[in-house]
Amino acid sequence: MSYAELALGASNVLLGSAVGAGVNHSIFVMPRWFSSPPGSLPEVDESTRSLRAFWAPISAGSALALGSAWALNRNDPRRRPLLSVAGGLLVATWAATAAYFVPELFRLIRSGHQLGAEEVARRGRRWRNLNWARLGVLAGISVLAAAAAERRPARGIRRLLQR
Repeated sequence: MSYAELALGASNVLLGSAVGAGVNHSIFVMPRWFSSPPGSLPEVDESTRSLRAFWAPISAGSALALGSAWALNRNDPRRRPLLSVAGGLLVATWAATAAYFVPELFRLIRSGHQLGAEEVARRGRRWRNLNWARLGVLAGISVLAAAAAERRPARGIRRLLQR
């Protein structure tokens, strides 16, 4: 197995894990957080620990694996376009996460008692609905990486990869 194949495999595993964990979080954790706000919201320390312990490494690992897959397949005309689109979409999801998802979640957790139950519930529903769209894009990125892995390397590239 070549490094290009290994990087594609790693990106598929990590992206699939991120999608699965995100769906799990959206189905089982987030509804509890917004079930009866503000009392049902987690403590700030609990949320920050979760972000650092799980989401930061899996996000960084996904980006590193996808970036490596792109770099190792950049000369392959069959894989490069798929990996380029996947990388662009990953950057877009990171931008959305940094601009809206993380700050809004922390705003709700930190000031939930001051906003009132109805406002927290309304904003929590909007956050969850938009998060489903973000997970859909992340699933699309995973599908693009899987499609790139499924394509055989171009003929001229195979000789280089086998060395």
